[in-house]
Parts: sequence; C-alpha cells; structure tokens
Amino acid sequence: MPFPRTILAFSLLCAASSHAADDGGFTERAAEFFANRCTDCHDSETKEGGLDLTKIGPDMAGHTDLWTNIYDRVKSGEMPPKKRKNRPEPEEIQGLLKWIEPRLAQADQQQREVYLRRLNRTEYRNTIRDLLGVDRDFSGTLPEDQKAGGFDNNGKALAISADQMEAYLTAASVALDQALKPGEKPVTHKVVVDPAPELLEHITKYPTNSYAIVDGMAATFRTERGTYSQIATRQNVTKKAGRYRFKFQAKALNTTKDLVFAIRNYGSASGSGNPGYLEVGPELKTFEFEMDMGSYSPIQFFAMGLPYLPDKAKGAANPGIAFGKVEMTGPLAPVWPPASYTRVLGKLDVTKATAPDALPVLEKFMARAFRRPLQPGETDRYLALVSARMEAGASFTESLRAGMLAVLCSPNFLYLREDMRPGEARVTDTELASRLSYFLWSSMPDAELLELAAANKLRDPKVLHAQVERLLADERSEQFVRNFTGQWLHLREINATTPDAKVYPDYDDLLQYSMVEESRTFFREILNRDLPVVNFIDSQFAILNGRLAQHYGIPGVEGMALRPVRLPKDSVRGGVLTQASVLKVTANGSYTSPVVRGAWVLESILGRPSPPPPPNINGIEPDIRGATTMRQLLEKHREDSSCASCHQHIDPPGFALEDFDPTGAFRTHYVNYEAGDGEKEKGRLVNGPPVDATGVLTDGRTFSGIAGFKKLLLATGRDDFRRCLTQKLMTYGLGRELGFSDRPAVARIMNESSVKGDGLRTLVHLIVSSETFSNR
Repeated sequence: MPFPRTILAFSLLCAASSHAADDGGFTERAAEFFANRCTDCHDSETKEGGLDLTKIGPDMAGHTDLWTNIYDRVKSGEMPPKKRKNRPEPEEIQGLLKWIEPRLAQADQQQREVYLRRLNRTEYRNTIRDLLGVDRDFSGTLPEDQKAGGFDNNGKALAISADQMEAYLTAASVALDQALKPGEKPVTHKVVVDPAPELLEHITKYPTNSYAIVDGMAATFRTERGTYSQIATRQNVTKKAGRYRFKFQAKALNTTKDLVFAIRNYGSASGSGNPGYLEVGPELKTFEFEMDMGSYSPIQFFAMGLPYLPDKAKGAANPGIAFGKVEMTGPLAPVWPPASYTRVLGKLDVTKATAPDALPVLEKFMARAFRRPLQPGETDRYLALVSARMEAGASFTESLRAGMLAVLCSPNFLYLREDMRPGEARVTDTELASRLSYFLWSSMPDAELLELAAANKLRDPKVLHAQVERLLADERSEQFVRNFTGQWLHLREINATTPDAKVYPDYDDLLQYSMVEESRTFFREILNRDLPVVNFIDSQFAILNGRLAQHYGIPGVEGMALRPVRLPKDSVRGGVLTQASVLKVTANGSYTSPVVRGAWVLESILGRPSPPPPPNINGIEPDIRGATTMRQLLEKHREDSSCASCHQHIDPPGFALEDFDPTGAFRTHYVNYEAGDGEKEKGRLVNGPPVDATGVLTDGRTFSGIAGFKKLLLATGRDDFRRCLTQKLMTYGLGRELGFSDRPAVARIMNESSVKGDGLRTLVHLIVSSETFSNR
C-alpha cells in the first residue's frame, strides 16, 4: 500500500518547522514530490534498494545519512529513475535540492559530536620514539585500532577500554625501562661467523642441488617460500639485544646479471636498520650495515628471483648467490649513556638527586608529552608521586619513573586534547600544531612548531605554508605517505591473501615488496612534484624497478631502485587502478571478483561507498571449473531487482579490472590448474575462457578494457575523483568523518585547487590553511 501522502507531508512539515514560514510554501511541494515520485517504490512493503521512506522521522537530525543518500541520488539524476514516464522537470528537482540543503546542513552540524582523538597504535609508537628516543614495535602489546570513515585515526572509532588502558600501561613501562634503565655500558665484541659449516652439514645429510659450497662460501640456487633459510649466522648468534654492525662478502654465480637477496632478522623489538633488498653481481662485493638485533638472534640470507626448485640437470651450474664469512660487531654503544637517557635526564647525576631535582625534569617532560605549555600547579600531583616513592625508600630513578609512567597514562598524553571554549570555534595555535604534525608525521609536534604556536604565529599564512613545506621535507612525513596510502589504497591488506603457488609460481616476496613500494613512491612522486591529482586515474609514467617491470612486461628496466619510467604508448599501466598492489588487495589469491574490485573503485576512486547487500542474499561464488564465467554468474545475480540496483554501479568498473589476475599481471584468458596423476605427470596450467573486460555504465556509455574505462573516468569522473581524494585527505587530517555541512568547504578547496593546477601538494596546503582544519 502506498505511503499515505498526508503522513509524509506531516513528517516533512515537522522536520522543517523552523523554516516553514519563509520557504515560500515549498515544504508542501516537497511533500508532494516525495508522495508522487518516490513512495510507490520506497514504502515499507517495496523498499527498493533497501530504502524505506516511511522510516523518516520528524527530526532530520536523526536521519542525516538517509537524507544525504536521498539528496545525492536525486542530484545525480539516478532518482527518480529515468525510465519513469512522469519524471519531474529539472526546475522541480532543483527546488527540492535547495529545500533540502540548508535543513540537512543544519541537522548535520547540530548532531555532530566532538570526539577526543586517542593516539592510535602507529601514532603512539611514533610519539614515544620522538618523546623518549625509544623506537619499539608495540603491535604485540597494543590492540589493533578500529576504523571509521576508512581510517584508524578517526576519533569516533578510538574508544578506550580497561584492557586497552592496561596495554598502554605495559607499553609505557617497557619504553620507560629502556629509556631510564640502560644498565651497564655493553662490552662490544667482534666475532666472525661462517655460515658454510652449517650448510655443509645439511647438504651432507640431505643431498640437494638447491645449495652448495662454492669457493668456501655458502651458496643457494633457490628462493625460499617461508621464513627459514639454510644460510644464516646461527652458529654464533647475538648474545645480547642491541645494535650490531655486519660485514660480509657475496657474489652472484653462473650469471652476468645482478641478483637480489634479502637479509632478515626476526628477533628485534624495533626492526630498525634492516638493509632491505640488496644487489650483487658476479664480482665479489663487500656489504656493511648496522641493524638492531634481539638476544640470541641470527641473520638469515634469502636469495630473490630464483626458482623454488632449481633445474636438476644444471645442478651447481644454476644461477645462485654465494655468501662468505660474516664479521659481526656489537652491541654498539658509540654514545653512553644512550641518547634516550640523556634526552630525559640530561646531565643529572641520579645517584645524588633528591625529590626537588625531579621538578625540572618533570616540567620539561610533561610539556613535551602533553604537547602544550603546562598550567600552574599541573606538575604537583606527579611530583608528589615521585616524592612519596622516594620517602618509601625507592631510588630517584625508580621514583621518577613512577611519575613519568603516570604522565604517559594521562589523557593529556593519550588524547589530542582540543578543549571547548565558549564562543570560540577555532582550536588554539598549540592544538593546531598537533593537528598539523599528526596529519603529516603521525607524531607529536617538534620544538619549532610548538614555539611558533606559543608565540601565536602559526596561523600566519606564510608561516603555516612554510611549516607544511618543512614537515613534508622531513623524513617523518614518510609516515603520512605510508599511513594514508595504506588505508586509502588498502595496502595494509597486502598480506591478507597469498597467491596460489601452483597457478602463480613466479610470485615472491621481492615482487610483493616492489608492488607496495610502487604505490607509496608513486604517491610521494606526485606529492613532491605537485603533479595534478588526475595522475592517480591515469599517468604517462609508472614507478618501476627491474622486478616490477618484468612483471608488467615493460622492457629496459633493471636493478632494484624504484624510479619514474615513461610508459610505452600502448601500455595498460598508469595511475593506481593498474598498480599490482591494488589489484592484489582486491583479489583473494586464487581468483578475481568484479564485485570486490568494483566496490573498491566506487569507494576509493569515486567516493561512492556501496551499501551492504540486503539480508538473506547469497554471495557470488565462482565456478572453479571455469564452466561458468563470473560475468554469467553476475548476470544471473542481477535478475533479483534488490541486487540489480547496486550491481549496475558496482560491476562495470570491476569488469574493467578483469584484465588483471590476482597478482596484477595482465591476462587475456583465465587460467586453471590441472593436477597430474603423480610422478609420471605433473600438474599444468591451462587457459580457461577468454577475459571479457567490457562494460556498460549506468548512463549507457560503453568501454572495452581498462584503457577505455580510464578514458571515461577522465572524461566525466574527474571531479568525482578530485572530490573523493579531497574528502579522504580531510577525513585523515581532521581525524573525523565529513558530513553534509562540510560540503561547501570541500567545494571551496576543490575550486581553489583547480585554479592552482590541481597539484597534490597544493591540495594539502589548501586543506591545512582552510577554516575547517582550524575549527573543531
């Protein structure tokens, strides 16, 4: 039964009672619009697309998400459907939108809650590092943070529980112990570890052509798939945790090309100093580096880019890498006491210090920890804690540690405090300093930022511009690149799936590393050069190294260094849509789904998150035999009208990305693995159905393949992407989701950015200098 027009009109009148007197009678016409154009499909019985307009209450503030959805779908022309015979005239639609806008903006502003932003796990680690000089990985101590609006620095999702508070107490205790209790100065030893004897013992017991002793060096001819390597320094592991210097020689075997290897240490609390991936040619080469090590830890050597099973016929003539003796020096202590100790205590002699000596230490520490000037008497409770401990017989260091532990468990440290002040919408300069540093560094503001804030100079446009430039030039801005791209492009999910080794045997750790670094470096390149943001949709260059270029089929690129490479004219690459990292995180390792990839494009590129599927609707499971294509399955799925309304938007961009397999390699056919019958016949890969990467958008335009889809995006989706990226950067920078009332600010930033060339760096500047960034 259609929703009674009088009831709907009453709801609308109630929702707009404060405006009814001056809207020229349009409230009644709005009621007529919904009753005549909408409720036959969106009443309590039909609920097409899951939308039931009868659920609209008299208070628009209670239904801002629903009203925003209505506004957007009417404005886009999607609703009422174009196939309707009595579709409203453009003037009628514009009148409705103008009626909704001020009411929805006011409702959104009224219901917005101001959340205190707790430091998330990444921000906590970085802040402890910059505050104490202690770099530790707290992922095993602090629980993973939840997300809201796509980001884990959103105050709405950063609640705190008793268990979490206990975890913060543990983390702070560990960090303070490392900073304040360095112990005795470590004695540095130099030892030489030869990995060859252990390898010789292994190959004597288990003959293999994967390893050999060549010229007295331990050699490998394979790429390991796990976390264990036969070539390591296990015969003389580190005795104490600390920083060590390693020196060794290596060379490539049976090849004229450079080969790549990795060094891994699984015992460090921080993981810092890992040299990453190294290259070596046929000439003997010396490598030297420093790395943090845990106690009783070896380093292991992993060759990259070699087969998992070397050619038996070639034996020791296979390409490989030989590693010589390792000179290990440590634990290193070039400065003692360590910098973390003097950062807190300076030159204070703790053996002679008394309780009053703790005051200047606490004052300095608390001002930095709270990221603002201290209030009168604010140190009293902490100093009292120190004094009570000393009176009970504890040492100065133990007593000071108790006071500092209380500081690190205080809301003033754990939260980005932005206090409400009557009649004042803007944050203070000091609060702005923290907003800026946690936006671009994911860490606390440094001394220069806080000094400018204390002098009330930070809001000066020239000063603020210079500080943004300074922060972006600092190495700590890599946290911005890593954390923003990790969540915007879903790069953090790169380890969520593992490509099937039988179907994708060439996939390895080096490729995965290169994939993720491509996306990060691509973002950094566009940021540093202030290139137009549409490069994220399509670009004439890609960030490549030899391994990635091989995967993409682009000739002429060698070596490990990632750098911009101009793409051939006929290349399908360019932009983020065709980056292997994105294509992997939107697949499950065995097959691709146009639904998953299409939903990713809508959310991350066009800013149109897909609603969850209706209840009791089964997911799309592929036919693993390849008898039925995913396109055929989706066509069947869309026969359900409740599914078709969403899939008409989701599926086309997903079909465009079907050109790429789960590892991001280009393909023309789906591939299946056929198992053999044992020893006589091995399994093999066979071509399945051809890939059909064509699609039809909701407006009727067609495309063929990813190149055609990117052209359509550039033609008509450019502003949608610019808006999406602006909103995501603002959400990340502000630590809150944007609402309808933020749209004018987004539009102003977009317009000014367009005038200035649409560069990414310019966009960051405009966001920071906007009124929204300075307001609560």
